[in-house]
Amino acid sequence: MQINEVFKTQKNLADAALTLSVRILAAVLAYGVQIFLARTLMLEEYGIYVTLWTWLIIVNQVAVFGFSESSLRFIPRYCERKQYQWAIGFMKTGFLFSTLGASFIGLGGFLGLWLFADAIPSNYLLPLMVLSLGLPIMALELYFEGISRSFGWYLLTIIPSYVIRPLLIAAGILLAFVLGYTPDAAMVLGIAVIVTAGIVVIQSIIIWSRLKKQFGNISGAKSKKFWITSSLPLMLATGIDELYIYSDIIILAFMLQAPDVAIYFAAQRTMSLAAFIQYAFTMVSVRGFSLANAMRDRPELQKRITSATSWTFWMTVPAVAITLIAGYPLLRMFGPDFVEGYFVMLVLGLGFLIRASVGQAVDLLIVMGHQVANIFISVGGLAFNIILSIILIPKFGILGAAIATTITFALRAIVLLILTKKLTGLWVLTSGIAKLKQDDK
Repeated sequence: MQINEVFKTQKNLADAALTLSVRILAAVLAYGVQIFLARTLMLEEYGIYVTLWTWLIIVNQVAVFGFSESSLRFIPRYCERKQYQWAIGFMKTGFLFSTLGASFIGLGGFLGLWLFADAIPSNYLLPLMVLSLGLPIMALELYFEGISRSFGWYLLTIIPSYVIRPLLIAAGILLAFVLGYTPDAAMVLGIAVIVTAGIVVIQSIIIWSRLKKQFGNISGAKSKKFWITSSLPLMLATGIDELYIYSDIIILAFMLQAPDVAIYFAAQRTMSLAAFIQYAFTMVSVRGFSLANAMRDRPELQKRITSATSWTFWMTVPAVAITLIAGYPLLRMFGPDFVEGYFVMLVLGLGFLIRASVGQAVDLLIVMGHQVANIFISVGGLAFNIILSIILIPKFGILGAAIATTITFALRAIVLLILTKKLTGLWVLTSGIAKLKQDDK
């Protein structure tokens, strides 16, 4: 038994190390592509691109109807209990909802844009139409990402979307230059959709072949209405959560000009180089939470949570420090106008440390079925951030958005810590503090 536990621990650390290494590579590539885009596009076109890409991330969470997140709750449980018919049935249901739902939203959006074209700024109309038609493809990619995470296929989760896609987008823009075209926001978004379509095809082939190898020819896949009723709240929760996370950019897009949004986005993206730590550990740890919860092993679940939170926070600290040291020259690579965003980086760096201090609290609530709590937390954080941003942005510009975001991160971390303990009985804290809390109990 002890040998098995040692093996599992070593495997978890190896998975985390490999995932973190690939995520670092992906972050560097994505950052390089953003610099390339900022240098290639006019400042206003780059601002339009980042604004619409941000909206795409938010709408995409709604378009999969929560099945990308709920897969992390159900699939590990069914596989652990060898209930393969349920696992296959869940994946088929999720695929159907993601495909039809995203198509309905995308076509509805395109029809609305066509009917009310005169009311939409001309420089936004074509990019919006491109994204509306491409939404089903982007939603399937997100759904497959959730399926890959639920099975622990971490490289399949990261490499297609975060390594291959940025490289192919950059290659597509270079090809446009060679053919004599001047890239704009609509062209870049169109290239992204085309590239993602190819990725989705490859992902579907790989996932299907792995499922056949792991499950064999399983017939009689079962279905439950419970999957739908459990996933739909996650659609709302993750959509609001993404809206909350990117609310600073959305609010800036309404209150300031596209060039200001571009500068803020560059600063945020630069600071986000430190956030890949939390992303990597979340990707590896959530499946472990689900397995421990399925086995009803609360000591193991607390151990996994404490370990994941400790690694997340203490590795984020040097990551933030290094990013801030390199921040000014990194922003300078985007262009001379972008160095104005360095003070934004300083403020957001503090916010990222605060966010990392409660590591995987949100994912723990999802795994344990407390989706509604996530909705209230995200709605509250979103409302607070909007109000604070409206107050601070007119006075401090893009720096005001960063201050509002960091204060909201702090408030949200406190609420998450308290509510997670109340709902689950588990502490989402680093190892030393968590041990003190358990001793007090």
